[in-house]
Amino acid sequence: MNPVKSSSSTGGSLLPTSEQPQLKKAPTGVSAGREVTLCHNNNSPFFDLPTLIQFKIIRCLGLREVTRFAKVCRYFRDLVKQDKALERAWYRRFPSAHLHQLRTTLKTKDEQQLRDWLEPFANTGTIEPLIEQRKNTYFPVQLLFTNSKLMSLCREFELVEKLEITHSDNIYHATFSSDGQHLVTASEDKTAKIYGKEDDGSWKPKGIISHNGLFYIATFSPDSRNLVLASRAKGEIYSREDNGSWKPKATISDNGRVLFARFTADGRQMLTASTDKTLRIYGLETDGSWQEKYTNYHNGSISFAQLSDDGRHLSILRASGIVTIYGQKDNGSWKAEATMIHNGKGILPRFSPNYRYVMIGGKDNTVEIYGQEANGSWEINTTIPHDVPVESAVFSDDGRHLETRGVLRKLKIFDLQDDGSWKETVAIFNTGVFSTRFSANGRRLLTISINKTMKIYGLELPGSWVEEAILSHKSDIISADFSADGLRLLTTNENKKARIYGRKADGSWEKQTTIVHKDYVWSANFSADGCLVVTASSDKTAKVYGLWTDGSWVEKATIRHERCDRSATFSADSRHVLTVSVDNKVRITELRKKD
Repeated sequence: MNPVKSSSSTGGSLLPTSEQPQLKKAPTGVSAGREVTLCHNNNSPFFDLPTLIQFKIIRCLGLREVTRFAKVCRYFRDLVKQDKALERAWYRRFPSAHLHQLRTTLKTKDEQQLRDWLEPFANTGTIEPLIEQRKNTYFPVQLLFTNSKLMSLCREFELVEKLEITHSDNIYHATFSSDGQHLVTASEDKTAKIYGKEDDGSWKPKGIISHNGLFYIATFSPDSRNLVLASRAKGEIYSREDNGSWKPKATISDNGRVLFARFTADGRQMLTASTDKTLRIYGLETDGSWQEKYTNYHNGSISFAQLSDDGRHLSILRASGIVTIYGQKDNGSWKAEATMIHNGKGILPRFSPNYRYVMIGGKDNTVEIYGQEANGSWEINTTIPHDVPVESAVFSDDGRHLETRGVLRKLKIFDLQDDGSWKETVAIFNTGVFSTRFSANGRRLLTISINKTMKIYGLELPGSWVEEAILSHKSDIISADFSADGLRLLTTNENKKARIYGRKADGSWEKQTTIVHKDYVWSANFSADGCLVVTASSDKTAKVYGLWTDGSWVEKATIRHERCDRSATFSADSRHVLTVSVDNKVRITELRKKD
């Protein structure tokens, strides 16, 4: 099949469809000497509705339905194009947190930056009409949709190496910022290196930080403007200046090693724990500085601590098994709101994503869910019993579901009810399950068993979970993850292969492709939009697979290195691949359309 040229319309589906004929007048004929018209006609009541109502109806459809709707006739196709219905339906498949990450790639782009960004995959005929719509409210949706479509229309990528970073010892961290415009590497050679992307697409060093000890923490804030770096000797918060440089703004540990540092979702607060037996909460001030807002001293070691994403609640688990929940008052002070006993086996206390509930391991093979009352107190909302010790308990990302698992036996799913209670909706006897995960939208649950099989459960109706697929492998499963929209699954196993599975229209799952390497596969990751996959292997290659125009997956590029690749990930806009190899090198490779 010949690729579709990038100058073609970007208002269609992600995978192009053939044009359908325009509606015609209903056929007539003669019967018993009389002229008759066939009883079915094209005067559907839909055509009599105001255009705004037609738009509202279309917006209730999913991507697959909108695609089929546009095939019916030219009028429907033009209606879909006018409302950007395909773009909207494609965009709605992603959970809200993921949508925020996608939008961050567009915030700083002016018209010329947009032209430069689109140019590797689109020509002037596509770029200029798109930029003319820059002030429309749906423009970010259309731009992200267009980017994914153009990359799918490309049969093969040209590889352009943009940056190579070398350390003299093992690389502990290498990660893009959320907006894909910055990169930090941290190494056992006691240095961390920060790079930034320039307007011309090149990557320039923005800072090299050296401490007297290896770096083991290097984390960007969600808004990509702040960075925490911690070594055995020191921990600091760095902020990005207007000129692109990074400057230290606060020291987060003076007397002990930083055990962890976590930003809240808005990037304005950060929780740290140190070996000096302190927990600290730092807040970002209006002048850009970071100030210590709260310090919690403790005599015993802390096993776990979590600051809710809204920055209003703090949960602390001590080695003694005592869990304390603190709440922030309107004056900024913190006060203990509840104390609980944690006796779970391997279960860490967790806030639900909406911060209204805390889940902890209870006594006698139970999991307890605490909910916050109107007076601010925390009371037991639900107790979940198991007949064996409970091994794990996990909230879905949307906060509507909870999965608990007994040791190698029964798995239970609980759904949040309208009245705030939690109700068991399914109990699954699945012997040998050692790992589970929800899809990002909370509508699917994957279980991985020691017998080399995976099962996918889907939420058909509220409170109704059904088994959608059983996927078997011939060797042990190493990793398995859903794409952001929950419609694809990527797995790796010990037989040097990665597999992509896709969900069909009837709800079943099928293997769509197998990615074969000559040696062990270290990592496999989806791009943010789920249209690309990159794998990294000991065979010294990273392979990029992508969707093609007929919906199949094809190999679009192979990145080759002198030594084996430990990991490979995409930037937020899918345009760059970050690889880390065992020769202590980090590389950024740009993907471009191959002429």
